[in-house]
Amino acid sequence: MSGLKIVTGPAVTPVSRTEARNHLRLDDDVDDSQVRSYIQSATNYVENYTGRFLISRTCQMMLDGRLNVEEQIYNGYRTGHSSIPYVGHIEIAANPVISVESIKYYADDDTEYTWAASNYYVDTFSEPAKIVLRDGGTYPSDMRAANGLAINFTAGYGANPSSIPEDIRVSILQYMTFLYEHRGDFERFPPPKPPLVLSSLLNPYRILRFGAHPYGAIRMTGIG
Repeated sequence: MSGLKIVTGPAVTPVSRTEARNHLRLDDDVDDSQVRSYIQSATNYVENYTGRFLISRTCQMMLDGRLNVEEQIYNGYRTGHSSIPYVGHIEIAANPVISVESIKYYADDDTEYTWAASNYYVDTFSEPAKIVLRDGGTYPSDMRAANGLAINFTAGYGANPSSIPEDIRVSILQYMTFLYEHRGDFERFPPPKPPLVLSSLLNPYRILRFGAHPYGAIRMTGIG
């Protein structure tokens, strides 16, 4: 299994308070803290829907130490040769990936070691990004069973909101407007639904993963 931790969060929001207030056409008596809540909620929605971090941040992804096999389940009886394939890559839990700073691993006594970069190639072109085992490279051995491998990386489009695709920024404003216009309405049945234009804007950026963990085969979306 894998876990994802934000080490250093984003320094700014994808849309500014001024942009948000102008889009919502708010009066001066509406508190900025309320506007910040709308921005953050809309940003969380968009990031989870697309499976992408927007403003760059540093992250740490932890993996259990069992990296060398994929689980196979057969139906019925089998005869002849049977083998368990070697895992050739690790999907990174957050995208887009800017860089991988280091990969550490931990022995059973919690001693920390660095996995030599000569063993792997960081594929940031693919989505999801991957750590690909090089020809002749080997995974660390004798790792502790839980959280044995730590991948330290930076993910996001960049440190500036201008680096984010405009469709995504418009989606944040649209979802923020939906929350503002329907504040207090979510107890009714059926509850209000987000505008359909959000799907049209965000679907081209949505990352669909295969596997609830890096070695499975179940489709999932979101970050992590």
